[in-house]
Amino acid sequence: MKYQCMIIDDEPLAHSVLKEYIQLNEQLELVEQCYSAEEAKTYLIDNKIDILFLDIEMPEENGIHFLQSFQEKPITIFTTAYLNYTLEGFDLGVMDYLVKPIRRERFDVAVSRATEFLKLQALKSSIEKENPLQSQLIIKTGNKTILIDRMTITHIQALKDYMIIYCQGKKYVVRSTMKEIEDLLGEEDFIRVHKSFLVAKQKIQQLSSTEIEIEQFEIPVGRKYKTNVEDYMKTLK
Repeated sequence: MKYQCMIIDDEPLAHSVLKEYIQLNEQLELVEQCYSAEEAKTYLIDNKIDILFLDIEMPEENGIHFLQSFQEKPITIFTTAYLNYTLEGFDLGVMDYLVKPIRRERFDVAVSRATEFLKLQALKSSIEKENPLQSQLIIKTGNKTILIDRMTITHIQALKDYMIIYCQGKKYVVRSTMKEIEDLLGEEDFIRVHKSFLVAKQKIQQLSSTEIEIEQFEIPVGRKYKTNVEDYMKTLK
């Protein structure tokens, strides 16, 4: 199976370089080349791709605005001469940045990250079909993409724009928000106890209206979430 790729860039030279690199990679197939965001939108109305190589600075509409217009975004690798869009890219879930002029070895690293993520997505779908109750999470931590069994998660701690996911002796740092993590995990198995903490109900060892103990961790209960915790305590009686 080859992953279908698309290039969006207003520079013919960038198209030429990326096309050559894609053709040299046995995992990839180039299915479309566009020179503007508008042209690309027309194509994507009726077609689905796996990996998008997207320029940022383009006439009329730049790559950031283009990507923001999609609710379901393809795996995206920015191809740009500018690095001042790094934070916006992370917020949009961009897989990687390739700085022009693009080197072949750096291209292969970015593609490897993208294809690894796509393979994990396929594995997750397969697992959920076989056992819908065994939910897996796909997360990006540093330069790696990993699959986490949600049943191993003990708690999540928020640190500004990053989350630390604790999993029975291991921890993973993820760029996300607490709201995104809450939506991902749901309310059935997890409870918000503090603005900075979300805990797995089944992992709680000791519980009071002011503090929760999980393994070696003592997690405070925030004033705003005290009623939430007390209501949960009533269900345990």
